[in-house]
Order: sequence, then C-alpha cells, then structure tokens
Amino acid sequence: MRTQDAGARVVGARAVAARWCATFGGAALVVGAGCTLARRIDVVPGIARDTWAMVTSFVDFALLAYGVALVALLASVLLSRGGPVRLAAIGLTVALTVLHGSWLLPDVVADRDPVAGPERVTVLSQNLLFGAADPSSLRSAAGGADVVVLVEITRSAADGLVASGFEEDFPYASGGPLPEGGPSGTRIYSRYPLTAGERLDPAGGAQNWLTTVTVPGLGPISVAAVHPRRPRLGGQDWWPAQLQVLEHVPTTRTVVAGDFNAVDSHPSLRQYAARGFRDADDLVGAGWRPTFPAEGALPPLIAIDHLLVSADLTVTDFSRVRVSRTDHLGVLAAVGLRAG
Repeated sequence: MRTQDAGARVVGARAVAARWCATFGGAALVVGAGCTLARRIDVVPGIARDTWAMVTSFVDFALLAYGVALVALLASVLLSRGGPVRLAAIGLTVALTVLHGSWLLPDVVADRDPVAGPERVTVLSQNLLFGAADPSSLRSAAGGADVVVLVEITRSAADGLVASGFEEDFPYASGGPLPEGGPSGTRIYSRYPLTAGERLDPAGGAQNWLTTVTVPGLGPISVAAVHPRRPRLGGQDWWPAQLQVLEHVPTTRTVVAGDFNAVDSHPSLRQYAARGFRDADDLVGAGWRPTFPAEGALPPLIAIDHLLVSADLTVTDFSRVRVSRTDHLGVLAAVGLRAG
C-alpha cells in the first residue's frame, strides 16, 4: 500500500510539473508569436505610432521566447509522456523560430561583395550623450577612423575635442551651429577635405547633415550624419522625422551614419533597404550587435546606431567601439567601392 501511495504521489507530482511547464511554455510561445506578428505590422489603430515603435524595438527577442517555449514544452511532453496538443505546440514553436530566424539570417551571413581596389575610408559614428562623452576616450576610439560622425555634440564638447588634440587628427569639419546642450548638435570630422555641407532636410533641424568627403583613391563620397528624434510614449513625431531624413538622402556613393533611433525591424530601416542601402554589420555577417544602452547595469539591448552604405559601396570590416561617459556604443566600418 505504501509503495502504491508513493507511486501515486510521484505520478501526481509529474502531472503537476507537466502542467506548469506546459503553461509556461505556452505563455512564452504566445509572447514569441506576438513579436513575430508585430515585426510585420507598421501601424496599429488606436496605438500612437511612437508607442508602437518603442514596443517593436524589441521584437527580435522573439527567438529568446521561442527558446524558452521549446525547452518548457519538451519538458512537459517528457513529464506527461506525450500529448497531441503539446506536440503540436512544439511543432508551431519550431516553425515560428525558423520563420523569424530567416529574417535575421543576413545578420550572420557575410555578403562577400567584390571590392574595386584596396582603397578604403573608415567611418566612425558616435553619440556623445548631450556632449558628456570623454574627449580623450573619443580620440582614442577614433584612432583608426578617417571620418567621424558625431551626434549630440555641444559647444562645450567641441571645445573639449580641441583641447584633447582631436582636431589635429581630423582637421576638416562640417556641420550646423552647435547648441549649448541637448541632442540636436551634429558634426562630421575628417582627415580628408570636406565640402561645406548642408542640412539634410532644409526644412528640419541641424541634427541631420550632409557633406562630401574626397578620399584618395576613392574620390567623392557623400556622408549623411543622421539623428532623427526618438519615439516618445503617446507621440506621433517619430515617423515624420524618419521620413524627413530618408527622403533627402542621396542613393549613390553614400554613407549614412548616426543614431537612427530605429532598429532593423522598423519600417524606416526597411525602406532604406528597399532603396539599396545595406547595413555595415549585415555586410560582414557580424551578427546581432546592439549599441544601446551602453552604460549602467543593463547590457546593450537594441541596435539603433547604424552605418549604412549605398548599393555601389561595400564594407570589409565592422566593429563596435566604447567611449567613456556616453550611453551608446559607436560603430566603426571600413568602406570601399563595390566592384561591378
């Protein structure tokens, strides 16, 4: 009798554990499926577009949700010795994982473009956190760059760069008037001559800037420094700001760099791709490289800093850099002419 009671308790415990695993796995599957669906929806009636942009910044964490779901559902099946509903849930999890993973495959597969000649121009993009970034750290991080795109640069930050010797390395500069504070300052520094430059969107602010750098062996390359406003809870300004930049960017021999306040799944990045632009990390197969937040207890969670190149250019090297006293990692890429 005691043996039977013990056996019954074991069976009961297994059944309870199986139900908990099934519930947990089902919840994770629902979260993952919601993320996968949200990745293909640009607008939701009744939800402010800025709010939706904030939510969908994290949709590629669906793969993590699917991993949790798969483990929990498998455990449930093993504990309960089967179950058609649970087996079907496992099949759906696998199918959705493959679907979502296919969208991310370009991140890990290098394009291996043919390159026309050995000449490169190396571009660094860095957000300075309202000008608070350490000038000496920035100068060190920019040591291998030819062109540096800085957003959220202020007058005092520019003075700090002068004091650090930064302008000795990068004697040419282009950009709009620098503010005393805030996020609107943008400046492009270069080892090579620059045109005077102009606002990327004449009707917009000075935080989106276009110039041309003349690179030995490559000739003129347009550099667009971009920093469209970030989405705000309940706001409607994020998408118009994205369009203002997108519609004024040249589509040939162009590098677009900066803090886009957008991730690959957002419609603005998809429109860049539709116009032939490709992300530097995708071109070299660098994988998922989040850039924000770069300080504090959390690791970087989303990739909103990008370096895009037009279809006639390619990238042969990509990395992230860390600069002290800013909440963004910088992105650094070696750009060359694409052969053919």
